[in-house]
Parts: sequence; C-alpha cells; structure tokens
Amino acid sequence: MQKRQILFVDDEIRILDGLRRMLRSMHKEWEMHFVAGGQAALDFLAEHKCDIIVSDMRMPGIDGAKLMEHVRSQHPKMVRIALSGQTSKEMILNSVGPIHQYLPKPCDAETLKSTITRVSSLSGLLTNEKLQCAIAQLESLPCLSRLYTELMGELKSPDASIAKVSEIVTQDVSMTSKILHLVNSAFFGVRQRVTDIQQAVSLLGLETMSVLVLSIRIFGQFEDGLAKGFPHSHLWDHSLRVSRCARAIAEAEQASAEIAAQSLIAGTLHDIGKIILAAKTPVEYQTVLRLIKEDSLSSLEAERKVYDVTHAEIGSYLLGLWGFDDSVIEAIVFHHNPQASNKDEFSIITAVHVANAIVSESEDASVLGDSSEIDTAYLESIGLADRMPCWREACSEVGAVSAR
Repeated sequence: MQKRQILFVDDEIRILDGLRRMLRSMHKEWEMHFVAGGQAALDFLAEHKCDIIVSDMRMPGIDGAKLMEHVRSQHPKMVRIALSGQTSKEMILNSVGPIHQYLPKPCDAETLKSTITRVSSLSGLLTNEKLQCAIAQLESLPCLSRLYTELMGELKSPDASIAKVSEIVTQDVSMTSKILHLVNSAFFGVRQRVTDIQQAVSLLGLETMSVLVLSIRIFGQFEDGLAKGFPHSHLWDHSLRVSRCARAIAEAEQASAEIAAQSLIAGTLHDIGKIILAAKTPVEYQTVLRLIKEDSLSSLEAERKVYDVTHAEIGSYLLGLWGFDDSVIEAIVFHHNPQASNKDEFSIITAVHVANAIVSESEDASVLGDSSEIDTAYLESIGLADRMPCWREACSEVGAVSAR
C-alpha cells in the first residue's frame, strides 16, 4: 500500500524537530516532510504531491491562512489541518475558511496520530475524483467551530448552566433569530410565545439547543447555489424529525445519555450528503432529482447512477474531516444499510436507520427519494425486531410522526 504523503509546516525549527520525534513511530505508514515556513511549503508543493498538510497559522511572511487558501485553490484534494496556539485560535475560527480541522498547540502525539489516521482512512472512501475535489474544496465551518465548540465545552462542564448556554448562543444575532423562529413554529409544539434564548433553552433543554445550533449552521451555509428544484426546507424538516425520533428510540432502549445525544446529532446530519451534492454539483444533482421524480428511483439509486457514490458516503466523509465522533460517522454511512456495519447489538446506527424509515413512511418519496424501508433482517439479526411497536410509539410521543 502506498504511503500517505504528509507535509508539516512551521516557522520554528525546534517545533518541526519535535514533530519529527513525536511521529517517528509512523514512518512505516506515512512519508513525512517537514518544511520551515509558508514560502518553503509552496516551493515544496510545486515539486511534490501530498495528501495532507498540517500547518501552523502564525508565521511571518506567508502565514497559515494564506498558505491554506493557496492549497485549497491549487491542491484541492489535500486535507488541510491547522495546528496552532491559543493566541491565533480566534483568527482561525473567525476569518479562515479553508481548514478542515483545527488542532490546538501543543498537541499530544496520540491526538495528532489519530486525527491524521482518520482522515487518511477516509480518503479511500470515495473513488469518484470529481467528488473528492468538490469535498476537498469545501470550507470548514468557522462560525460553527467557534460557537459550537464553545457551546459543547459549556455543556460538558460539570456546572453547565442555562444562563451560560444562552449567553453563548446570543453572541450570534442571526443564529438567535433563527432559533427563536424555529422554537415558535408548530414543529416543537411550544404552547407559549418564546421571546428570548434563555426561555428557549429552558423549554427545549441543553442537548436540543446544541443540535439546533449545529444544524442551522451546517444547513445554512449551503443554502445558496443549490440545484434547481432542490427542496431545502423539506430536507431540513425531515432531518429534524429523524433526529427527534432517533433520540426517542435510543431512550426507549434505555441507552446511555451519550448514545441518546449522539443519536440526536446523527439523525440531524444523516442526509447532509444530499445538500452537499446539490450545492457543489448542482447540474448533476438536477439529474438525480429528475431520476427520482420521473423514473421513481430512490435517492441512493439515482446518486449511484450519476456519481457512483451516495449521500451517505459523502456525508460521512465530510464529517470525518470535520472531526465528528466515529459513532456519528458510522451511523451516517450505514443509515440505509445497517447490516453492512457488522454491529450485533443496538447502536446509534439502529436508532437512525429506524427513525429515518419511520419518518419517511409519512413523506412523499418523489420529493427527495426518501423511500427508506426498515431492514427487518438486520433487526432480527440483533434480536430487536419485536421492538418496532415500542419505537413507533416513542416517535409518535415526541410529535415527529403520527400514531399508527
């Protein structure tokens, strides 16, 4: 197997030497190159092909932001990782787009190794070169990174408070407006008028608020330039319903709070690949929409016909680059084909697969090809086929689907 070519960039030689020592054990798997400064990196890339770049951001001359922008433009298939100190973090999160992942400096060896190993393995997920380039050119989520990371940090603290979460969310005026609009819609069934974020957090809970922040950011950044006829609002509504059902199913199985929360996140993002395809390849995705409507193909069948890959693979690839948990990535890639996961017990994959199928039963399959069916053979293989009535009731109780 060909070694991954990885370029490390820093203006301090001692840091490069430290990285070289830290990663010495990976020399059989990676071909590592260490260069001092942005200009040296540009010169190196003019002569050599690399798969991943790991760069400091605060460098004299050509800094990390300019370097990463050049890499995104000239070497779009390279994975871009920022490795930088706390002093430059705000610059990265607020003004730099072309970064797939941010790692703080100092970064321990295991975190760096696991991050690079993950993105290396993900690059083999897609074989369609055009889509690899399209995904590689996606900007990271600078606003999401700052707001969501800060929010998750607060939620994980032992003294997390509604007041603090509200304070974090209200830093973004646009986000505040969208959340209040959504909370006051019929979807959440709140009987009283909600006028401020603290009230919204109190009514919905901390976990639901965090996933709203996450999903609004991700769906919002792809809103412009979508394929003609792409039903953005339908996908948003479908995703929110699946997220609520997935968490309800996990709770019905008395799963841990962590699994329930991850089910909510995976349910929200399970179809993110569709919006990525529609935004980055709008002409091709119009063909997908036509095949769904005129030939009655499912979204999976239409996408394979046009791209040779599906939204499930695209979504999991992207979220892997962004550093989401493996359990969420697995749930997304296997949500249509859970048996391929080789899981032999209830998992987040189960929750999202079943939730997606239950929600799809009440929707028009011709809109986005959401004619998902419950894989009864899979449920029988893990000994949970008899749980379907309970799961349907749980989904009905949270108001995401009608009772049957």
